[in-house]
Amino acid sequence: MKRFLAPGLLVPLLLAVVGVALIIASQLDLDQPAAVATLQPIPDETPTPPPTASATHRPSHTASPTPEPTLHSDAKAVQIQIDTFPDRINIPLTKSTSPATDSFPPESGAFILSGSSQPGRGTNSYIFAHARAGLFHSLWNVQLGASVKIRMSDGAVLRYRVTEIHPNVACPDDNAPNPELNPGPGDLPAAMQIAKDCAEGGFWTNQDIGHERLTLQTSQGYNRNWGEFVVIAEPDL
Repeated sequence: MKRFLAPGLLVPLLLAVVGVALIIASQLDLDQPAAVATLQPIPDETPTPPPTASATHRPSHTASPTPEPTLHSDAKAVQIQIDTFPDRINIPLTKSTSPATDSFPPESGAFILSGSSQPGRGTNSYIFAHARAGLFHSLWNVQLGASVKIRMSDGAVLRYRVTEIHPNVACPDDNAPNPELNPGPGDLPAAMQIAKDCAEGGFWTNQDIGHERLTLQTSQGYNRNWGEFVVIAEPDL
């Protein structure tokens, strides 16, 4: 990595990534689906509201252009859908509001890092979830070009395509739990064996990128000594 974070952002961003330990407890079972709300698929386009009749005007039977929906500054992400194999990810999406959620999120869906941005704001949105069935486990199998859709609270649908896939993003943990589930350093990916800190992981939380982007992240094992899995998605224009 040749790009570095601004000095004022380095500590909080690195601490945030250090906190995102998405599979850290040995009792978590990857094969057991998490309890996630059942959601309808996100449509390909933003739904057009049905016409409403007024007391003084008869509904017109002539088709007229529908303006593109405007993403208001207070619109929030509520759902994320990612085309993966063998199962599509389709789960609730919420903004984290606490260090506790940044550190170990609930298994109710995906979360936007508390210090990150809502999608659609022209910058980086850092989104994470546990690598469990029903959450981001299938993200491990995502392919370049895969579709990613975000539904906003105002009904707008933001569409993206996967442009980068980065396994083995280093963020070592000296206090990793349950060593029986994590063999010695010689069995870890090379990126983890040589990593001294979470600078590589912190790089991906950076918001100062000058354009719209989603950064999707999950773990590769029972603690971060197995590395993080990072996927980048750019707007699908």
